[in-house]
This record gives sequence, C-alpha cells and structure tokens, in this order.
Amino acid sequence: MRIATRYEVKYRISPELAEQVREWIARYMEPDAHGEGGSARYPVHSLYLDDADWRIYRETRNGNFSRFKLRARTYSFTPNAPVFLEVKSRNGEAMRKSRGEVDRAEAVRILDGGTPRNRGGGAIENFRTHMDRYRAYPRAWVTYERFAYVGGDRGLVRITFDSAIACAPPTRGLAEPERWYPIDDVKGIVVLELKYNGSYPAWVADTIRRFGLERRSMSKYRHAVEVLQGMESTTLAAELASGSRMAR
Repeated sequence: MRIATRYEVKYRISPELAEQVREWIARYMEPDAHGEGGSARYPVHSLYLDDADWRIYRETRNGNFSRFKLRARTYSFTPNAPVFLEVKSRNGEAMRKSRGEVDRAEAVRILDGGTPRNRGGGAIENFRTHMDRYRAYPRAWVTYERFAYVGGDRGLVRITFDSAIACAPPTRGLAEPERWYPIDDVKGIVVLELKYNGSYPAWVADTIRRFGLERRSMSKYRHAVEVLQGMESTTLAAELASGSRMAR
C-alpha cells in the first residue's frame, strides 16, 4: 500500500480574518466541491479511536514528533452514506494518511472488532491492524463545518477552514449523537489548515505574509477528549456527592 507524504500547517484565526483569506485565495484556488450543490462547504464527522489509557491522546497532548490518529469519518449520518476508515500519521509537519471506504454496516462491524470482509493489505487492513496493535476502540466524536479549496500545480495545495467544532461521546452503530458539546478553547475560532505536497507556490507564502498568519498547533481530538473527560469528572463528582455511587 503506497501512502503519499504531505505537509500540514495549522493556524487559528478569527471568522472575520477567515473570510478575508477565503476571498483572497479565490483568485488562485477552486472550491473542493464535496458539499451540496458542488459548494466548498460541507460537514465533517469523525469518530476517533483510542485505547483504555488514552495513549493516542497522550501522545498528541505531549507533542510527540511521531504520532498518529485512528478514526472513522463520514460526511452524513444517513444510512447509505459511506464511511472512511483512516490512519493519519505524523512526523513533525510531514503527514501520511491511509484511507479506505466501506459502507456503514461494514464500518460498524470492523469497529466492533470484526475482520474486514475484503482482505488484501489495503487501507482497511491497515486500519484494523492499528486497532489490534493499540487495542483501540471508539472514544470520541468530533464534528465541524468545513470550507475547502484546492489549487496549485495538479491541485497539490489544499486549504481548509474549520469552524463550529464540537464533540460528543461515542455512539453505537455510528449513530448520530443526540447532543453535541461545544469546545470552549476553539469557540469563535476558525482553524485554517494548509496542506501541500513537497513545496507550495509563491502565492501561498504571499498569503501568509499578507495576513500575518502565525502557526499554532491545534488538535481537535485533543480538545474533544479534554471536554469529555471534564464532563465525566463533573458527573462522577455529582454522583459521589449525592451518594448515588459508592466511593472506593
């Protein structure tokens, strides 16, 4: 299985600045038309996996040079919407992602520990191997709204704008969560991600200078886990105070 290497840089910006940048890059880029009606706008829903000790989260929080994420991604909760099983690994700013598409029933079966029906060493097998190696299972949903654009030679530059980032506990059967919880650390923030192969064109560097964009690490999964862990601690404290759970 061949996995292309890309580079990824993130910036946190205001909605007002995001709109200015989007208007500016429109002269160089085209909408990545995955949204309804061919627009650049579409929702992203990712169910992240981790082990019982949150090893993947801890490696992300600690900023390990080499780390990875394991997730099931979908763009709709309708029954016929495909699911993409992804392993996204990083070495500094260099990123590699393997991604395999399955239907919802097959995704649920694999997430429940089943063996992929179509064996053969591809992206799905890679996902399942990581699940086994890390004893990972679904731990957190993350959702957001994305505007995506592509440009450069052969479309090798991709810029995305993510906002309205929220999270939820995992659900059975990839069901849509009944409630999404806001992430205060990114409330009112747009996450701009610049992704490119090899090097980017001069106009990208000009855009960064023109708008004074400053790199800043940003892990949606990390922030989601911290929100959910805080909710669990608050709930447990309330139960202990009320005597509904026996302290040990």
